[in-house]
Amino acid sequence: MMANPLNVFAQASDEGPEVLSAQIKPAQEPLGEALKPRILVFDVNETMLDLNALRPQFERVFGSGAALDEWFSLLLQYAMVVALTDAYSDFGTVGRATLEMLADSKGIRLSVEDKNRIMQGILALPPHPDMLESLKRLRTAGFRMVTLTNSSPIAVNTQLQNAGLADYFEESISVDAIHRFKPDLQVYRSAAAHLGAKPSELLLIAAHAWDVFGAMQAGWHAAFVARHGKPLFPLARKPDIVAPDMKGMADALLQ
Repeated sequence: MMANPLNVFAQASDEGPEVLSAQIKPAQEPLGEALKPRILVFDVNETMLDLNALRPQFERVFGSGAALDEWFSLLLQYAMVVALTDAYSDFGTVGRATLEMLADSKGIRLSVEDKNRIMQGILALPPHPDMLESLKRLRTAGFRMVTLTNSSPIAVNTQLQNAGLADYFEESISVDAIHRFKPDLQVYRSAAAHLGAKPSELLLIAAHAWDVFGAMQAGWHAAFVARHGKPLFPLARKPDIVAPDMKGMADALLQ
């Protein structure tokens, strides 16, 4: 979300840029000319890459594909825990640890091979079918595009290369440089400073309500890809755009 894909470290400034308040329009309205973002910032996992490709592995190891959803929820939860408690580990390390937690909770003994297959599978996730054409349309329209992800720099570079998406992004920004995870506001502030942009010039595109919420709290515009009918957080302001898939997202941005 991400093109020099090897230059992936966001530089954390000592003092983040001032958070500018952004007038968020209702999701049903197209972006007005005054609110057209200068840079589109894409989340990666689930937003662009299809995590469901791992479901057969979880079916094989845990006896149920639903274990994938349990694991990813644990991963997000403990990523935030290690960041909040200043005990940061990279996303892959937390992912492996929470995979072991899930297995322990179900009385399953994971082999090293099982763990490696799942973790390596994350690096080879396919793009959602709507991604390539949508990115082509947005690039042709002249948008600058970068990614902002909780994954490590090496991991996200590998993911985008394997998915055939790397060439669409001028840069990939990882949280590793500041040892915080989205939706910590410091992540969005650091990314804005790194890009030399005002928060109001950035639009996050994500399939996670918590990511969209964090970006808006940092003064960014935001667009929610409601894949599989996922809901928004009711206590948050509505993002600029809500679309069921990336084609709908591109349609709204290109109006």
